[in-house]
Amino acid sequence: MTSGTLPPIESVSGGSHGVEAGYEQMLALAERYERQAGDFVEMAGLGARIMANGDLLESAILSPISFGDAEVQVLDATTGANGLTVRAIGIEADALGVRAVIAAFKASDSLSRHAMEMLDNALGQLLLAGTVAALPALLAAGGISYAYYSTLSPEEQEALKAQLAEDLGQLLHDHPELAQHLINGGGGLLQNLVPGLGLLNPGDGPINQATTNDAARLLSLLLGNDTDYQVNPIADFTGGASNEVPGSLSDLMKQLDATNQIDQDDPRLHGAIQIQQVGDKYIVYIPGTDDMSPIPQDGEHARDMETNYQLIGGMDSAYGRGIQQAMLDAGLEGKDVMLVGHSQGGMVSTSLAADPEFARHFNVEHVVTAGSPTAQVTHLPDSTHAIHFENRGDAVPLLDGEDNPDQPNRTTVKFDEGSSDIGDNHGLGHYANGAAAADASTNGSIQDEITRMHDDGYLGSGTSGPLVSYQVTR
Repeated sequence: MTSGTLPPIESVSGGSHGVEAGYEQMLALAERYERQAGDFVEMAGLGARIMANGDLLESAILSPISFGDAEVQVLDATTGANGLTVRAIGIEADALGVRAVIAAFKASDSLSRHAMEMLDNALGQLLLAGTVAALPALLAAGGISYAYYSTLSPEEQEALKAQLAEDLGQLLHDHPELAQHLINGGGGLLQNLVPGLGLLNPGDGPINQATTNDAARLLSLLLGNDTDYQVNPIADFTGGASNEVPGSLSDLMKQLDATNQIDQDDPRLHGAIQIQQVGDKYIVYIPGTDDMSPIPQDGEHARDMETNYQLIGGMDSAYGRGIQQAMLDAGLEGKDVMLVGHSQGGMVSTSLAADPEFARHFNVEHVVTAGSPTAQVTHLPDSTHAIHFENRGDAVPLLDGEDNPDQPNRTTVKFDEGSSDIGDNHGLGHYANGAAAADASTNGSIQDEITRMHDDGYLGSGTSGPLVSYQVTR
């Protein structure tokens, strides 16, 4: 991508201009109709009471013709064919019609989610069955492929591996929905692997079948489900972080990248997070996974695959607990905060924002995530506003197996600065560019979120308050 060119934003869902926000606006219209109908009925009753007034009835003797004309006019205006009562009935019918339409839309949405979950679960089960049935052919093909591979020179082997990786990356970039459906079938896959053992307990999804979240919980349990943590301040250390108040979404990503760089420069500082004071508010920068091994290599890293399994499974984690303790140690009890996270950091940020226990200590006003699977958090409190960034070709945001929930206070921005390089697509440099594209966007949901961040005091200008660093380990 040429310098100065922002990546295109492919889609924006949720937020103040999303589908659910539209439903809420339609329901508000229905309520307004109902109030208007009630006012008309009350006015119609007032007309009848006026005509029954004793003084008015006595005056009828003095001018019976005028009284009769007034009576006809009042009754026609209140209970006549075009009167208030008839109009009230019509408005009430309109309100019921609006509510019925919304109910039908929501039922259609729910049916679509159910159908997709059923199909993905069946896909996972069929994938295992098909693999077992085709195992002889797969073994034969694998043997032939290995025999061919072993005849190649080391340079040719490396070139072949690079070509396969590029082809896979290009497939993911071109068809991310394929990977998402395959991942969403993880519950069905493991359900067939451990039938009847009760290890996968369905219940957190829209169908009575195991889901990807259930599968993640099983994996975390197999790894021990460790939630013990340790928090230590990193004294007098800010790394490459700026002491300037972030002025944009892109600035937030750059500051997060500086935090992420801490353990890149010094692996002994794995698990580092940073807290920036902006006026009387605080921004917590939370990087992602340090140890990518499917089975954690040591017992110290809090940002490992076990934590990923726990978060996708909706469970508590050592990383989440450690972040909460670090914030308490920093004196943030009762303070307004923004959580900004990349990858696993975005997962834990969203999870903490939805946790009532965490909300007892901090008022989470905003969450910003980059390259994070967050659909497993199905609902955020109305007082918390979130914006999620996802780069096309980045496999990590697909690991929840489905799209983020559509909430009026939750906006998902998908942009395309991806290539066939899966690892590179997950880099924070791309997310800084995607955030810059959002800053420049005229989309209503995005701009409402940016305006709210400015109004709440998280985005602005000038020098920030103290910036402190903590290390979270197991």
